[in-house]
Amino acid sequence: MQMSIFFCTFVRLLCAKMNMRKILYLFYGLSAVLLVSVSCQKHTYDFSYSPNGPKAGQTVTFTNLSDAGENWVWAFGDGSKSTLKNPTHVYTAAGTYVVELMVDSTKSRTVSHVLEVQDSIPSIYVASDIVQQYAPITIKASFYNPTKTSVIYEWELDEQLFNITDGDLTSDSITGYFTDYGRTTDIRLTITIGSKTTVAERTLTLTDNDAPSLMMLTDDGQLWRQRIYDGIYESAKPYDGDKSVIAAANDSTATLNGINYDIHNMPVLTDKQISALQVDAVNRKLYLILNDGVYVANANGDALTLIAETEAQTLLIDGERNTIYWSDSEGVQAMPLVTNPQNTISEQLRSKIHTVNTVAGVQRMLINR
Repeated sequence: MQMSIFFCTFVRLLCAKMNMRKILYLFYGLSAVLLVSVSCQKHTYDFSYSPNGPKAGQTVTFTNLSDAGENWVWAFGDGSKSTLKNPTHVYTAAGTYVVELMVDSTKSRTVSHVLEVQDSIPSIYVASDIVQQYAPITIKASFYNPTKTSVIYEWELDEQLFNITDGDLTSDSITGYFTDYGRTTDIRLTITIGSKTTVAERTLTLTDNDAPSLMMLTDDGQLWRQRIYDGIYESAKPYDGDKSVIAAANDSTATLNGINYDIHNMPVLTDKQISALQVDAVNRKLYLILNDGVYVANANGDALTLIAETEAQTLLIDGERNTIYWSDSEGVQAMPLVTNPQNTISEQLRSKIHTVNTVAGVQRMLINR
């Protein structure tokens, strides 16, 4: 405000003593001085980058801090360039690089910084450090190898705790599942790239994982539980729970399409000694334990076909997992349900019979959800 008052007073004095032409000349002169003064104001031309100590293969983000300019040319020191205001760049090799930013193609508006790129350090990658038991997990080596140098992998982990389903201890990745919870476990990877060897380590925390349970009551009154994870079974363990639930399970009668089936009164199988019965309502099948093995029949009782020749005790159908269970002297067996209309049991289907656990003397089973 004071400057404006001074300027106006100065102009009035000039007007009083000078003619109009001189006043115009003076005005033009003052305008030129003002323009030169504005053009001489200093601007900032600079940039920053992140992370501060990047590794080879890591993305570096450059942030333009210039407060003026409309065009930018970046030179990253490795032959690469960019015209973006805020570019990103990946260095494929360790080294020292001079990064240069030129604003509006003017050398006087050029700024540079020295960037140190470090070697890429291999690491162990997993989706999370917290892993549920029996949940599929992939563990893999993570590193940058743009020159495709030969690599040797050596994994070290608790093989009694981790079941490998894909890959091996010399692969770049291994897939499998852990079989316990409530503990931690260490994974170690020794990786050799060319002539350079690096060791990476990682600790995982194993947690419990809820799942449907196969409940089993034995002849001597023991209750066992075995959880089922997408076709994978945890080890059967004694279970301190309410035995009355499984004791109420009844595998001697069933109803299908309004017809009641009872192992003590089945006209279609009157000459057979049936000790257990289960009905697959979806595929309209009857599963039976006879004196010489486990059988499957159509709903009307015909096409009776032997599944397994064994002295079985009890049956259980798990429709959600398309599985039939039975118990015998070896433990509990499982096999996919039969879907063939004529109950044909192929060798391929028989080959899928497997022992779920070795709990002996099971008299009743159920799936507890």
